[in-house]
Amino acid sequence: MYKEAWRLIGDAKHILLVSHVNPDGDTLGSVLALYDVLKRANKKVSLYNATKEMPRIYDFLPNIHRIKNKLPKYFDLVISCDCGSFDRLQIERDEYSLINIDHHLSNQMFGDVNMVDTKSASAGMVAYEFLKANDIKISSDCASCLYVTVVEDTGFFSYSHLNKNTFETAAQLVEFGADAKKIATLLKSRVSLARTRLLGYILNNFDLYFEAKVALIVISKDVLAQTGAKRYDTKDIVNVLRDIITVKVSVMILEEKNGGFKISLRSKDGVDVTAVAKEYQGGGHKNSAGFETKSSDLEKLKNDILQNLKRIINL
Repeated sequence: MYKEAWRLIGDAKHILLVSHVNPDGDTLGSVLALYDVLKRANKKVSLYNATKEMPRIYDFLPNIHRIKNKLPKYFDLVISCDCGSFDRLQIERDEYSLINIDHHLSNQMFGDVNMVDTKSASAGMVAYEFLKANDIKISSDCASCLYVTVVEDTGFFSYSHLNKNTFETAAQLVEFGADAKKIATLLKSRVSLARTRLLGYILNNFDLYFEAKVALIVISKDVLAQTGAKRYDTKDIVNVLRDIITVKVSVMILEEKNGGFKISLRSKDGVDVTAVAKEYQGGGHKNSAGFETKSSDLEKLKNDILQNLKRIINL
């Protein structure tokens, strides 16, 4: 599989690296690591993301400024990273080859080559195994991007899907030049004022259900406007509700700019929230999952989610 993917890369005339819409550190770190590798291999390569504005927290990643939200006129190979379903790439399927690099259990195997390892803590770790299998040199920029994928998708080594390989990979990336302390500072100690205001709103407006085992917050477009927060400022902010001692599941319902809602689910104590996300054609990991809906009925959506949580998780 790894050799076949490298053969496709070698034969390609123009490679398009695609990260999923509303990107996070895993998808961005993965494509930027591969960009570094492919440019050093003298390949013609472009970076695409359908989202107009990249999250500011990742502004230190090498070459992030090269990501465009307009497709090039021609490309004959697409490499997607950290994307469980083709629709989240927001590109049309055409006569190009497609390499799918991911780690989600819910991956739909939409590629011509599917490098999907559900035991890996991040898509970047799958990309790293691919590079190692083909004896590709890892630069310090590449290592830094891959290290970001590991720490971002493990909550800085705090989630349940950690294993020995996770820590070994992180150590190897540090040996290749990733600065663990610097990256931690850049990711953890540069919180925007708007996000801090949003956090204040959440702490003062969340609701508890089922004897305080579920915490739920609704963030409307008006709340984002009042706090000055961007959509990416909501990333993982729901985790703070999960940290309440009695809470087993935290839920964030985010009103989307163009209608509908994004729902984020977080859990602890062995609760698997992917079972709930799948009820709505979503996915993710045991302790971190989500889905999107075009529904406009907020109260019905809230009640449905709560009832599904009660039924599936036996709250």
